[in-house]
Amino acid sequence: MKGKSGAWAASKENLRYAEIVESSVKASGELYRDGLGMIASENIVSPAVRDIVVSDLHGRYAEGLPGKRYYQGCEDFDTIEALGIELAREVFGASFANIQSISGTVSNIGALKALAKPGDNITAVSTADGGHISHARMGAVGLRDLTLTTYPWDEDRMEPDVDAACKTIREVEPKVALFGQSVFLFPTPMKEMAAAAKEVGASVMYDGAHVLGLIAGGQFQDPLREGADVMT
Repeated sequence: MKGKSGAWAASKENLRYAEIVESSVKASGELYRDGLGMIASENIVSPAVRDIVVSDLHGRYAEGLPGKRYYQGCEDFDTIEALGIELAREVFGASFANIQSISGTVSNIGALKALAKPGDNITAVSTADGGHISHARMGAVGLRDLTLTTYPWDEDRMEPDVDAACKTIREVEPKVALFGQSVFLFPTPMKEMAAAAKEVGASVMYDGAHVLGLIAGGQFQDPLREGADVMT
């Protein structure tokens, strides 16, 4: 509602909405303070990161890359992003890193756009076997209009049937052989399948979103040393 001066003023209804939002935010914080979140792709944000998120940087544009922005006044962004890139390369032993993506799905969209064109073949783990939805026609794979073939699955070992998957890769000759899942308990046996993909000229991509902390800490597999060309 408008006040006498014409400026917007708080009404009881607007204050009630604000109270609902404030209460919900508080409840969510208490839930994760007192409970254990089991969604692997989520994280507990440190106080330092929270301070950054609510800083002036949060409301600024920084399109482009360090030193090549579309807007002025991005020098501080450049400093932070350049440092982040350097640290990501060091932690994962990568020759290049991009840290701008806000989620694993967005990373997958970007990677698939770079690695394949519409109509190309791609192999990946079925969503029924733990593959992420972005690996399916309903997700990034479909958005890029790729032809999907899923890997044969070993139900007992809860992983791709390596021999059958290698045969599938050689038959399909995908442009991208995608590994990694959103639901899995053990490292993916990549080396043989990555080798089969290289035989047919495929790029090997590993979606590590749900296990990235374990990879960074050296407690899981090391996809970039096991045949992956790209890790998201």
